[in-house]
Amino acid sequence: MIDVLLVLLIFFMSIMTDQVAKIDKSILLPLAPEAKKRVHDVKNEVIVNVDWDAASNLPQVRFGAKVCDPVEQLAELVRPLKESNPKLKLIIRADQDTPAIEIQKVIEHLAGAGIDDISLSGTNR
Repeated sequence: MIDVLLVLLIFFMSIMTDQVAKIDKSILLPLAPEAKKRVHDVKNEVIVNVDWDAASNLPQVRFGAKVCDPVEQLAELVRPLKESNPKLKLIIRADQDTPAIEIQKVIEHLAGAGIDDISLSGTNR
């Protein structure tokens, strides 16, 4: 019985570690007081982090550990995932200092790659 519990514990830890690794903790999410916590669909969700580099006045778009520079590379990385999973949901975690026009550019490239379910992440506190 303990063996089964240990295997399950290791399994769930590995799944959660993978998801947590995709979230960049250095990004300060914008405040959205009316935001509600939603149910995560881990197997169908993909996270894109957009950090604002104040020194260069440019966004840094990251998909997993890969920096997408130029942002057009993002579409090339996401397109095969959408083709293999039609229910793919993409979550954009953009820093609160990132100008809206830069986030719009990311959304346009994702839409061009066929992504039709895009959410923006925020915090309510």
